[in-house]
Amino acid sequence: MSARRLAWRGYLIALLVAIGAAHAQGKPEAADKKAPQVAWTKLAPAEKQVLKPLEKDWNQLPGVQQRRLIDSAKQYPKLAPIQQERFQERISEWAALTPEQRKVAREKYKNLSTLPPEKQYQIREKWSARKAAPPEPASSVPPADQPK
Repeated sequence: MSARRLAWRGYLIALLVAIGAAHAQGKPEAADKKAPQVAWTKLAPAEKQVLKPLEKDWNQLPGVQQRRLIDSAKQYPKLAPIQQERFQERISEWAALTPEQRKVAREKYKNLSTLPPEKQYQIREKWSARKAAPPEPASSVPPADQPK
C-alpha cells in the first residue's frame, strides 16, 4: 500500500474514532481535556479485550483519549456485528501506525473539521471511492537482477 494511501487510511481512522467517541459521550471534549490517565491494569476485562490492539501504547495515551476509548469499548457490545468488525479493523490499523503517521492523521482530521459540511462530505465520498477501488500495483518495473 502506498504511503499516501496509508496516511489517508490513518486519517480516516482517526476521524471515525474521534467522531464515534464524541457521539458516544454526548458532550464536548473540551470539558475533560485534563482527564487523568487510566492504567491498563485498571480496565475491565471486556474493555481490555476490545482495546487489545492499543495495549502496548495505552500508558502513553493522554487521559482524555483513554477516556474516549473506554467509552467506545463500553458501547462496543451494543454495536451490530458489522460495526464491531469495522471498529476492530480501524483500531488495529490505528495501532499499527507509527507516531509520525498518527500525527499526520490527526492534523488532517483537524483540518477537515474546519471545512464546511458539504466539503467534508465530498472528501468522505472521495475516500470511500478510493477505498473501494482495487489496490495499486506495486510496480511494473522488473527488478534489476532479473533477466528481461
